[in-house]
Formats: sequence, structure tokens, C-alpha cells
Amino acid sequence: MIIGELYLIKEFFWFLFPTKELAERQCRWSRAGASTSGATGVAKVLSQNFKCNIFVVEPKTCFVLLEVDDDYYKLLDSNGNIGWIFSWDFSGCFELVKDLC
Repeated sequence: MIIGELYLIKEFFWFLFPTKELAERQCRWSRAGASTSGATGVAKVLSQNFKCNIFVVEPKTCFVLLEVDDDYYKLLDSNGNIGWIFSWDFSGCFELVKDLC
């Protein structure tokens, strides 16, 4: 993983938390599964519970890696959202984008 580089989400929907501390507390919710409606529904409930915006980052979405702290990653997604995700398998779930079309 290289900070400042562009990556592609290969699989799964991911919850993008506004702070690393919230991502740490909710790491069991790191991957949002395989369904858009299910993921957005859970993100809406989590957002209401924590009184903040928790976004869903979909497969085939690009992001710039901004910061790394162990298994926590701060990113800027292609929709302009900035936040933290948790992943124990970065290279298995995300791919470095080498060429832009």
C-alpha cells in the first residue's frame, strides 16, 4: 500500500466512518456485504445512532489512500467522501490502479 496512490475496491461494500475511533469501535461492521440496499440501510441506521454521516463505498469505486494506522485506512473516495475503513486484508480487497483511462 502506498499513501497518495489510487486504488480500486475489488469486492464488498465498505462502511466509511468519519473518524478512526468510530471505525475502531465498529470494526465488526467494516465490510457491508454484497447488497447495495442492505449496505445503505445499515449505514443509515449507524449514521442515526452515532449522529454522523457513515457512507458506503461500493465495489469498483476508486479511492486515494490518505493515511494508514495498522489495519485502519483513511481514504478519499471518488464521490468526495473522506473517512476510515478497517480491513485485515488490504491487498486482497483493494488493487493499485496503474493506468487511468
